[in-house]
Amino acid sequence: MSISYIFSGKALGLTALVAAFALFAIACGSDDPTPTPKPASTAPAAAAPTATPVPAKATPTPKPAAAPTATPEPAPSGPVSFKGKTVRITVGYSPGGGFDTFARIFAKHLQTTLEGTPNVIVTNRPGANTLVATKSVIDKPYRDNQVDIVLIISTLIQQAILNGVEGFDPVKDVVYLGAPDYTPQDTVFCARSSVLSDDALENYFAGKAGGKKFTIGQIGKVDTYATLTELLVQMGFPFERVFGYSGTSDMDAAFNRGEIDITATCRDSQVALNPEWADGYATPLFYTETDPAWVQAGQSAGKWNWAKPVREIAEKRLKASKAHLDTYDAYVNISASSRTFAMPSQTPDELVTAMREAFETVVKSDAFVADMKSRNYDVGLRTGDATQRLIEGLGALPEETLKVYRSLFPS
Repeated sequence: MSISYIFSGKALGLTALVAAFALFAIACGSDDPTPTPKPASTAPAAAAPTATPVPAKATPTPKPAAAPTATPEPAPSGPVSFKGKTVRITVGYSPGGGFDTFARIFAKHLQTTLEGTPNVIVTNRPGANTLVATKSVIDKPYRDNQVDIVLIISTLIQQAILNGVEGFDPVKDVVYLGAPDYTPQDTVFCARSSVLSDDALENYFAGKAGGKKFTIGQIGKVDTYATLTELLVQMGFPFERVFGYSGTSDMDAAFNRGEIDITATCRDSQVALNPEWADGYATPLFYTETDPAWVQAGQSAGKWNWAKPVREIAEKRLKASKAHLDTYDAYVNISASSRTFAMPSQTPDELVTAMREAFETVVKSDAFVADMKSRNYDVGLRTGDATQRLIEGLGALPEETLKVYRSLFPS
Protein backbone atom coordinates (compact mmCIF):
# COMPACT_ATOMS: atom_id res chain seq x y z
CA MET A 1 0.00 0.00 0.00
CA SER A 2 1.40 3.50 -0.87
CA ILE A 3 1.51 6.54 1.50
CA SER A 4 -0.50 8.69 -0.82
CA TYR A 5 -3.44 6.34 -0.35
CA ILE A 6 -3.55 6.94 3.38
CA PHE A 7 -4.09 10.74 3.34
CA SER A 8 -6.25 11.36 0.35
CA GLY A 9 -7.13 8.19 -1.32
CA LYS A 10 -5.47 9.64 -4.45
CA ALA A 11 -1.88 9.54 -5.58
CA LEU A 12 -0.13 12.76 -4.67
CA GLY A 13 3.16 14.01 -5.85
CA LEU A 14 6.20 14.32 -3.58
CA THR A 15 6.15 18.09 -3.90
CA ALA A 16 2.61 18.38 -2.69
CA LEU A 17 3.34 16.18 0.32
CA VAL A 18 6.24 18.38 1.50
CA ALA A 19 4.11 21.49 1.25
CA ALA A 20 1.41 19.93 3.36
CA PHE A 21 3.83 19.15 6.20
CA ALA A 22 5.08 22.72 6.25
CA LEU A 23 1.62 24.16 6.61
CA PHE A 24 0.86 21.72 9.49
CA ALA A 25 3.87 22.84 11.52
CA ILE A 26 2.97 26.53 11.23
CA ALA A 27 -0.56 25.88 12.45
CA CYS A 28 0.43 23.90 15.58
CA GLY A 29 3.12 26.28 17.07
CA SER A 30 5.48 25.38 20.00
CA ASP A 31 4.94 23.08 22.98
CA ASP A 32 5.52 25.88 25.74
CA PRO A 33 2.43 26.04 27.99
CA THR A 34 3.05 29.70 28.99
CA PRO A 35 0.70 31.91 27.02
CA THR A 36 2.23 34.56 24.86
CA PRO A 37 1.77 37.97 26.55
CA LYS A 38 -0.51 40.43 24.84
CA PRO A 39 1.09 43.59 23.65
CA ALA A 40 0.69 46.52 26.11
CA SER A 41 -2.07 48.99 25.34
CA THR A 42 -1.00 52.47 24.46
CA ALA A 43 -4.04 54.11 26.21
CA PRO A 44 -3.43 55.43 29.77
CA ALA A 45 -4.76 53.18 32.50
CA ALA A 46 -7.83 54.45 34.27
CA ALA A 47 -7.31 55.31 37.95
CA ALA A 48 -8.91 52.91 40.43
CA PRO A 49 -12.07 54.45 41.78
CA THR A 50 -11.82 55.72 45.37
CA ALA A 51 -14.52 54.19 47.56
CA THR A 52 -16.76 56.76 49.16
CA PRO A 53 -16.71 56.00 52.89
CA VAL A 54 -20.06 54.95 54.32
CA PRO A 55 -20.84 57.20 57.25
CA ALA A 56 -20.75 55.23 60.50
CA LYS A 57 -24.09 54.62 62.15
CA ALA A 58 -24.59 56.70 65.23
CA THR A 59 -24.31 54.64 68.44
CA PRO A 60 -27.66 54.95 70.18
CA THR A 61 -27.50 56.63 73.55
CA PRO A 62 -28.26 53.90 76.08
CA LYS A 63 -31.44 54.35 78.08
CA PRO A 64 -30.91 54.69 81.78
CA ALA A 65 -31.47 51.36 83.53
CA ALA A 66 -34.78 51.11 85.30
CA ALA A 67 -34.54 51.18 89.05
CA PRO A 68 -35.02 47.65 90.47
CA THR A 69 -38.46 47.01 91.91
CA ALA A 70 -38.16 46.34 95.62
CA THR A 71 -39.70 43.04 96.77
CA PRO A 72 -42.18 43.97 99.46
CA GLU A 73 -41.32 42.40 102.80
CA PRO A 74 -44.22 40.80 104.61
CA ALA A 75 -45.38 42.80 107.54
CA PRO A 76 -44.53 41.15 110.85
CA SER A 77 -47.46 39.05 111.98
CA GLY A 78 -47.17 39.91 115.65
CA PRO A 79 -49.09 38.22 118.44
CA VAL A 80 -52.66 37.12 117.85
CA SER A 81 -54.97 39.65 119.45
CA PHE A 82 -58.03 38.61 121.43
CA LYS A 83 -59.29 42.17 121.68
CA GLY A 84 -63.06 42.33 121.47
CA LYS A 85 -63.47 38.58 122.02
CA THR A 86 -64.95 36.76 124.98
CA VAL A 87 -63.01 33.78 126.30
CA ARG A 88 -65.42 31.39 128.01
CA ILE A 89 -64.15 28.63 130.33
CA THR A 90 -66.83 26.00 130.94
CA VAL A 91 -66.56 23.91 134.10
CA GLY A 92 -68.38 20.61 134.59
CA TYR A 93 -68.99 21.08 138.32
CA SER A 94 -71.06 23.42 140.48
CA PRO A 95 -69.78 26.84 141.62
CA GLY A 96 -67.64 26.80 144.75
CA GLY A 97 -66.01 23.40 144.25
CA GLY A 98 -62.37 22.64 143.54
CA PHE A 99 -62.66 22.64 139.74
CA ASP A 100 -64.66 25.87 139.76
CA THR A 101 -62.27 27.69 142.10
CA PHE A 102 -59.28 26.50 140.09
CA ALA A 103 -60.85 27.73 136.84
CA ARG A 104 -61.69 31.17 138.24
CA ILE A 105 -58.17 31.75 139.52
CA PHE A 106 -56.78 30.64 136.16
CA ALA A 107 -59.22 32.93 134.30
CA LYS A 108 -58.00 35.99 136.21
CA HIS A 109 -54.39 35.38 135.20
CA LEU A 110 -55.26 34.37 131.64
CA GLN A 111 -57.04 37.67 131.00
CA THR A 112 -53.93 39.74 131.74
CA THR A 113 -51.72 37.41 129.69
CA LEU A 114 -53.67 37.33 126.41
CA GLU A 115 -52.98 40.06 123.84
CA GLY A 116 -55.87 42.52 123.78
CA THR A 117 -57.02 41.80 127.35
CA PRO A 118 -60.28 40.07 126.39
CA ASN A 119 -63.19 39.42 128.68
CA VAL A 120 -62.62 36.00 130.34
CA ILE A 121 -65.60 34.40 132.06
CA VAL A 122 -66.32 31.08 133.78
CA THR A 123 -69.62 29.23 133.36
CA ASN A 124 -70.80 26.04 135.05
CA ARG A 125 -72.51 23.08 133.38
CA PRO A 126 -72.33 20.23 135.91
CA GLY A 127 -73.17 16.65 135.11
CA ALA A 128 -71.96 13.27 133.85
CA ASN A 129 -68.35 13.59 135.01
CA THR A 130 -67.79 16.82 132.95
CA LEU A 131 -69.40 15.31 129.81
CA VAL A 132 -72.28 17.83 129.86
CA ALA A 133 -69.79 20.72 129.89
CA THR A 134 -67.64 19.13 127.20
CA LYS A 135 -70.53 18.50 124.81
CA SER A 136 -71.87 22.03 125.32
CA VAL A 137 -68.59 23.29 123.86
CA ILE A 138 -67.78 20.78 121.11
CA ASP A 139 -71.32 20.63 119.68
CA LYS A 140 -71.63 24.29 118.72
CA PRO A 141 -70.07 26.02 115.70
CA TYR A 142 -67.13 28.38 116.08
CA ARG A 143 -68.02 32.05 116.45
CA ASP A 144 -65.46 34.73 115.70
CA ASN A 145 -66.24 36.80 118.79
CA GLN A 146 -66.06 33.92 121.29
CA VAL A 147 -63.25 31.54 122.19
CA ASP A 148 -64.27 28.41 124.12
CA ILE A 149 -62.26 26.42 126.64
CA VAL A 150 -63.56 23.45 128.60
CA LEU A 151 -62.15 21.91 131.76
CA ILE A 152 -62.34 18.09 131.46
CA ILE A 153 -61.63 15.59 134.21
CA SER A 154 -59.04 12.99 133.20
CA THR A 155 -61.30 10.04 134.02
CA LEU A 156 -63.82 11.09 131.34
CA ILE A 157 -61.02 11.15 128.77
CA GLN A 158 -59.87 7.68 129.82
CA GLN A 159 -63.38 6.27 129.80
CA ALA A 160 -64.06 7.67 126.32
CA ILE A 161 -60.88 6.15 124.87
CA LEU A 162 -61.18 2.76 126.56
CA ASN A 163 -64.91 2.05 126.37
CA GLY A 164 -66.31 4.86 124.27
CA VAL A 165 -68.61 7.68 125.34
CA GLU A 166 -71.48 8.62 123.06
CA GLY A 167 -70.97 12.03 121.52
CA PHE A 168 -67.37 12.54 122.63
CA ASP A 169 -64.13 11.47 120.95
CA PRO A 170 -61.24 12.81 123.07
CA VAL A 171 -58.79 12.55 120.16
CA LYS A 172 -60.86 14.18 117.39
CA ASP A 173 -63.27 16.53 119.16
CA VAL A 174 -60.82 18.65 121.15
CA VAL A 175 -57.26 19.97 121.09
CA TYR A 176 -55.48 20.16 124.42
CA LEU A 177 -53.99 23.24 126.03
CA GLY A 178 -52.52 21.12 128.80
CA ALA A 179 -52.92 20.60 132.52
CA PRO A 180 -51.92 23.13 135.19
CA ASP A 181 -51.97 20.67 138.11
CA TYR A 182 -49.44 18.12 136.85
CA THR A 183 -47.62 16.68 139.86
CA PRO A 184 -46.50 13.17 140.82
CA GLN A 185 -49.57 11.30 142.03
CA ASP A 186 -49.92 12.00 145.74
CA THR A 187 -53.17 10.27 146.64
CA VAL A 188 -52.79 9.16 150.24
CA PHE A 189 -55.08 6.66 151.97
CA CYS A 190 -55.41 7.09 155.71
CA ALA A 191 -57.63 5.61 158.39
CA ARG A 192 -59.16 7.13 161.45
CA SER A 193 -56.75 6.37 164.26
CA SER A 194 -59.63 5.03 166.34
CA VAL A 195 -60.01 2.28 163.72
CA LEU A 196 -56.38 1.60 162.79
CA SER A 197 -53.40 3.07 164.58
CA ASP A 198 -50.39 1.09 165.81
CA ASP A 199 -49.03 -1.21 163.13
CA ALA A 200 -51.96 -0.04 161.06
CA LEU A 201 -51.02 -1.74 157.80
CA GLU A 202 -50.70 -5.16 159.45
CA ASN A 203 -54.01 -4.69 161.20
CA TYR A 204 -55.55 -3.54 157.93
CA PHE A 205 -54.59 -6.76 156.17
CA ALA A 206 -55.34 -8.79 159.29
CA GLY A 207 -58.84 -7.39 159.04
CA LYS A 208 -58.93 -8.63 155.46
CA ALA A 209 -57.91 -12.10 156.63
CA GLY A 210 -60.73 -11.99 159.15
CA GLY A 211 -63.22 -11.00 156.47
CA LYS A 212 -63.44 -7.35 157.47
CA LYS A 213 -63.67 -4.61 154.88
CA PHE A 214 -63.01 -1.01 155.81
CA THR A 215 -65.43 1.60 154.49
CA ILE A 216 -64.08 4.28 152.17
CA GLY A 217 -65.93 7.31 150.82
CA GLN A 218 -66.51 7.70 147.06
CA ILE A 219 -68.19 10.31 144.89
CA GLY A 220 -69.34 8.55 141.72
CA LYS A 221 -68.44 5.30 140.04
CA VAL A 222 -66.30 7.00 137.41
CA ASP A 223 -63.98 9.59 138.93
CA THR A 224 -60.39 9.83 140.12
CA TYR A 225 -61.07 8.25 143.51
CA ALA A 226 -63.46 5.55 142.30
CA THR A 227 -61.31 4.22 139.46
CA LEU A 228 -58.18 4.04 141.60
CA THR A 229 -60.04 2.36 144.46
CA GLU A 230 -61.61 -0.16 142.06
CA LEU A 231 -58.14 -1.10 140.81
CA LEU A 232 -56.90 -1.54 144.39
CA VAL A 233 -59.88 -3.74 145.21
CA GLN A 234 -59.07 -5.92 142.19
CA MET A 235 -55.48 -6.24 143.44
CA GLY A 236 -56.62 -7.35 146.91
CA PHE A 237 -56.96 -4.24 149.09
CA PRO A 238 -59.93 -4.71 151.48
CA PHE A 239 -62.29 -1.77 150.89
CA GLU A 240 -66.03 -1.46 151.20
CA ARG A 241 -66.90 1.49 149.03
CA VAL A 242 -69.60 3.96 150.04
CA PHE A 243 -70.83 6.06 147.10
CA GLY A 244 -72.83 9.25 146.93
CA TYR A 245 -70.63 12.01 148.35
CA SER A 246 -70.76 15.29 146.45
CA GLY A 247 -67.03 16.00 146.39
CA THR A 248 -63.74 16.01 148.26
CA SER A 249 -64.99 18.37 150.97
CA ASP A 250 -68.04 16.18 151.57
CA MET A 251 -65.85 13.08 151.94
CA ASP A 252 -63.56 14.94 154.35
CA ALA A 253 -66.56 15.90 156.48
CA ALA A 254 -67.79 12.29 156.52
CA PHE A 255 -64.34 11.13 157.62
CA ASN A 256 -64.29 13.72 160.40
CA ARG A 257 -67.76 12.63 161.56
CA GLY A 258 -66.60 9.01 161.81
CA GLU A 259 -69.02 8.00 159.07
CA ILE A 260 -66.33 6.20 157.04
CA ASP A 261 -63.17 4.38 158.15
CA ILE A 262 -60.77 5.43 155.39
CA THR A 263 -60.37 8.38 153.04
CA ALA A 264 -58.14 8.77 149.98
CA THR A 265 -57.89 12.54 150.42
CA CYS A 266 -54.98 12.79 152.86
CA ARG A 267 -52.65 14.80 150.62
CA ASP A 268 -50.83 17.83 152.01
CA SER A 269 -53.40 20.31 150.66
CA GLN A 270 -56.26 18.57 152.48
CA VAL A 271 -54.29 18.10 155.69
CA ALA A 272 -53.66 21.86 155.67
CA LEU A 273 -57.45 22.29 155.73
CA ASN A 274 -57.82 19.57 158.40
CA PRO A 275 -54.73 20.01 160.63
CA GLU A 276 -56.11 17.63 163.26
CA TRP A 277 -55.41 14.75 160.89
CA ALA A 278 -51.64 15.16 161.31
CA ASP A 279 -52.08 15.67 165.05
CA GLY A 280 -53.35 12.16 165.67
CA TYR A 281 -56.83 11.91 164.19
CA ALA A 282 -55.62 10.09 161.05
CA THR A 283 -53.11 7.31 160.45
CA PRO A 284 -51.53 7.01 156.98
CA LEU A 285 -51.65 3.57 155.34
CA PHE A 286 -50.19 3.89 151.81
CA TYR A 287 -49.82 6.37 148.97
CA THR A 288 -49.61 6.31 145.17
CA GLU A 289 -46.24 7.84 144.19
CA THR A 290 -45.16 10.55 146.60
CA ASP A 291 -45.46 10.46 150.35
CA PRO A 292 -46.67 13.90 151.45
CA ALA A 293 -44.68 16.22 153.67
CA TRP A 294 -46.81 15.54 156.74
CA VAL A 295 -46.16 11.79 156.44
CA GLN A 296 -42.43 12.35 155.89
CA ALA A 297 -42.32 14.52 159.01
CA GLY A 298 -44.02 11.81 161.07
CA GLN A 299 -41.71 9.11 159.76
CA SER A 300 -38.70 11.27 160.62
CA ALA A 301 -40.07 11.33 164.17
CA GLY A 302 -40.27 7.52 164.21
CA LYS A 303 -43.97 7.12 163.33
CA TRP A 304 -45.83 5.29 160.55
CA ASN A 305 -42.88 3.32 159.24
CA TRP A 306 -45.36 0.94 157.56
CA ALA A 307 -46.62 3.61 155.12
CA LYS A 308 -45.37 2.55 151.68
CA PRO A 309 -46.23 3.04 147.99
CA VAL A 310 -49.32 1.21 146.73
CA ARG A 311 -47.38 -0.48 143.94
CA GLU A 312 -44.83 -1.97 146.31
CA ILE A 313 -47.57 -3.43 148.51
CA ALA A 314 -49.51 -4.74 145.50
CA GLU A 315 -46.47 -6.39 143.94
CA LYS A 316 -44.69 -7.81 146.98
CA ARG A 317 -47.46 -8.51 149.44
CA LEU A 318 -50.51 -9.11 147.28
CA LYS A 319 -48.71 -10.62 144.25
CA ALA A 320 -50.79 -8.61 141.81
CA SER A 321 -50.68 -9.66 138.14
CA LYS A 322 -48.47 -7.91 135.59
CA ALA A 323 -51.56 -6.65 133.76
CA HIS A 324 -52.83 -5.03 136.97
CA LEU A 325 -49.45 -3.51 137.77
CA ASP A 326 -49.10 -2.14 134.21
CA THR A 327 -52.61 -0.73 134.42
CA TYR A 328 -51.71 0.92 137.70
CA ASP A 329 -48.60 2.53 136.15
CA ALA A 330 -50.56 3.87 133.17
CA TYR A 331 -53.40 5.13 135.32
CA VAL A 332 -51.13 6.93 137.77
CA ASN A 333 -49.28 8.60 134.89
CA ILE A 334 -52.34 10.02 133.18
CA SER A 335 -53.99 10.86 136.51
CA ALA A 336 -51.01 12.93 137.63
CA SER A 337 -53.14 15.80 136.33
CA SER A 338 -56.87 15.62 136.84
CA ARG A 339 -57.84 19.01 135.39
CA THR A 340 -57.27 19.08 131.64
CA PHE A 341 -57.96 22.27 129.65
CA ALA A 342 -59.04 21.83 126.03
CA MET A 343 -60.55 23.73 123.11
CA PRO A 344 -63.04 22.45 120.53
CA SER A 345 -61.34 21.14 117.39
CA GLN A 346 -63.15 23.71 115.20
CA THR A 347 -61.10 26.51 116.80
CA PRO A 348 -58.74 28.14 114.23
CA ASP A 349 -55.15 26.94 114.48
CA GLU A 350 -53.70 30.39 115.14
CA LEU A 351 -55.97 30.83 118.17
CA VAL A 352 -55.04 27.40 119.52
CA THR A 353 -51.33 28.20 119.17
CA ALA A 354 -51.73 31.58 120.87
CA MET A 355 -53.82 30.08 123.67
CA ARG A 356 -51.30 27.29 124.27
CA GLU A 357 -48.54 29.88 124.62
CA ALA A 358 -50.65 31.93 127.02
CA PHE A 359 -51.57 28.79 128.99
CA GLU A 360 -47.90 27.90 129.53
CA THR A 361 -47.06 31.49 130.46
CA VAL A 362 -49.79 31.57 133.11
CA VAL A 363 -48.92 28.21 134.69
CA LYS A 364 -45.22 29.10 134.89
CA SER A 365 -45.81 32.58 136.30
CA ASP A 366 -44.84 33.30 139.90
CA ALA A 367 -48.10 35.18 140.48
CA PHE A 368 -50.27 32.23 139.46
CA VAL A 369 -48.22 29.71 141.44
CA ALA A 370 -48.40 31.90 144.55
CA ASP A 371 -52.14 32.37 144.09
CA MET A 372 -52.72 28.62 143.82
CA LYS A 373 -50.38 27.69 146.66
CA SER A 374 -52.18 30.14 148.95
CA ARG A 375 -55.30 28.02 148.39
CA ASN A 376 -53.46 24.69 148.79
CA TYR A 377 -53.71 23.72 145.12
CA ASP A 378 -50.96 21.77 143.40
CA VAL A 379 -49.38 23.46 140.38
CA GLY A 380 -47.30 21.92 137.61
CA LEU A 381 -47.31 22.17 133.82
CA ARG A 382 -48.14 19.35 131.44
CA THR A 383 -48.08 20.93 127.98
CA GLY A 384 -50.74 20.58 125.32
CA ASP A 385 -48.46 18.50 123.08
CA ALA A 386 -47.52 16.16 125.94
CA THR A 387 -51.18 15.75 126.90
CA GLN A 388 -52.15 15.02 123.28
CA ARG A 389 -49.46 12.32 122.93
CA LEU A 390 -50.36 10.71 126.26
CA ILE A 391 -54.05 10.47 125.41
CA GLU A 392 -53.50 9.21 121.87
CA GLY A 393 -51.11 6.51 123.16
CA LEU A 394 -53.50 5.18 125.78
CA GLY A 395 -55.21 2.82 123.36
CA ALA A 396 -51.87 1.26 122.32
CA LEU A 397 -51.35 -0.61 125.61
CA PRO A 398 -51.12 -4.44 125.49
CA GLU A 399 -54.50 -6.13 125.23
CA GLU A 400 -54.27 -7.81 128.66
CA THR A 401 -53.56 -4.43 130.23
CA LEU A 402 -56.40 -2.79 128.30
CA LYS A 403 -58.78 -5.49 129.51
CA VAL A 404 -58.01 -4.62 133.14
CA TYR A 405 -58.02 -0.89 132.40
CA ARG A 406 -61.44 -1.03 130.74
CA SER A 407 -62.89 -2.81 133.77
CA LEU A 408 -62.27 0.34 135.83
CA PHE A 409 -64.76 2.28 133.71
CA PRO A 410 -68.21 0.69 133.66
CA SER A 411 -70.07 1.32 130.41
